[in-house]
Amino acid sequence: DTRDTRVPMPAAVAARILRATLAALPSLAARQGSRGAADFLRRRYAFVLSFVFMGRQDTSTGLRSADHGIDEDSSGFIWLRISEKMRRGWAFRRIVRLPLTAMSYHGHASLLPQLGELGRAYLAARAALGAAPEWLFQLPGERRPLTRHMAGWVSETLDEEGVRAPAGFVYLGHSLRSGGSSAAEAIRVPRFRGNWLGGWSQNGRTRELHYMDPSVLPSPEAYELLGWLLDGSYQALPPSWERRRGAADTAEPGEPTS
Repeated sequence: DTRDTRVPMPAAVAARILRATLAALPSLAARQGSRGAADFLRRRYAFVLSFVFMGRQDTSTGLRSADHGIDEDSSGFIWLRISEKMRRGWAFRRIVRLPLTAMSYHGHASLLPQLGELGRAYLAARAALGAAPEWLFQLPGERRPLTRHMAGWVSETLDEEGVRAPAGFVYLGHSLRSGGSSAAEAIRVPRFRGNWLGGWSQNGRTRELHYMDPSVLPSPEAYELLGWLLDGSYQALPPSWERRRGAADTAEPGEPTS
């Protein structure tokens, strides 16, 4: 196999997994038990959330529970705390809030309300197991999740749905980042918004060279998952500097530093 981490995950796959997971909710606990249901929801929520926010698999597993929230009200928001830049020992971060209200983009209904429903289901299933752990994608009694765990969640989810990459390639956890980025570019999300959300420099070429695949074309699912970026249907709260152990100077906090 050619293990190319830049093979983008199609938006259609992310939307399919979101819809299939919600369809499975009514009988999930009865079929898989409390912990099995929480694990099932955890890996699928991590999958779709990473696609929507163009997150690396290591930054996704590195999200703390305090970095994320979902309003109970359908007119509320789902929010995530992202990093915009780093200075030695510090991270410049802000909360981005996505609307859970029913909206449409280019005639395609937003899937953000469904993403919020999945997120709430995961958090409820996790809460049923005990007190919320420090890390967003950590279940009670587990150690902190790592990149290899995210890779396993992606692989298992794709196997369950019968999804295979094109011949000669494989989908890896990092494909979620390139998939979200390529889908956003395909539907003409302003370049500066995609760069900002994914933690790429506005002056660099990392995203252009490694995370944009011109073979990815506009699709209904791309509008459903990422249409909110087209007209800025989100709220960006005031930023703040936070202590970050090991942080190095960089304008691309979404990329690894050596």
